[in-house]
Amino acid sequence: MIVCSCNVLSCSQIRGTIAPDGSGPSTAGEVYGCLGCSPDCGRCAQQVRAILAEARAACASHCASCASRDIACAVHVQIGVMMEGLDSEQNIAA
Repeated sequence: MIVCSCNVLSCSQIRGTIAPDGSGPSTAGEVYGCLGCSPDCGRCAQQVRAILAEARAACASHCASCASRDIACAVHVQIGVMMEGLDSEQNIAA
């Protein structure tokens, strides 16, 4: 679902700024910075803060394993992409 129509930011993009340990942006402005944009009209700020709180609560109640989480965190997505690259390099060398 699109939360910020000015920057076309979705719930999953906002959730993705939170790391498995619950660290990450703590304000709506910091979320925009993480996602490479800036706030415009500000109507979504309250919803962005609510999504951050929800994502942090999910991180606190689940283990740090991606498999057990329904939130696609940016940290784990990047690690997964890096690991896939390593696997394909090993296959080429073999």
